[in-house]
Amino acid sequence: MINVVEEEASYRAHNVVIRGTVEGYNVASLEDLKKLSDELKKIRDDLNLLKEQFGDLQRSLNATNSRLERLENFLRSFK
Repeated sequence: MINVVEEEASYRAHNVVIRGTVEGYNVASLEDLKKLSDELKKIRDDLNLLKEQFGDLQRSLNATNSRLERLENFLRSFK
């Protein structure tokens, strides 16, 4: 009888900083990454603001349509 023991490879994470050029590609500096991160955060905030504004406009449109429908029904009652 053969006993088989499976070993799990241990997961190791290392922080690596690469500077310069790697295989013909320019590597972003930490300052560039910070700028991109800030820009993405600003875009995300802008999108959230637009979503809120869209929701407000949608609620206003629904309220206006409801009032218009009530007015049309009122005017039809005089026929």
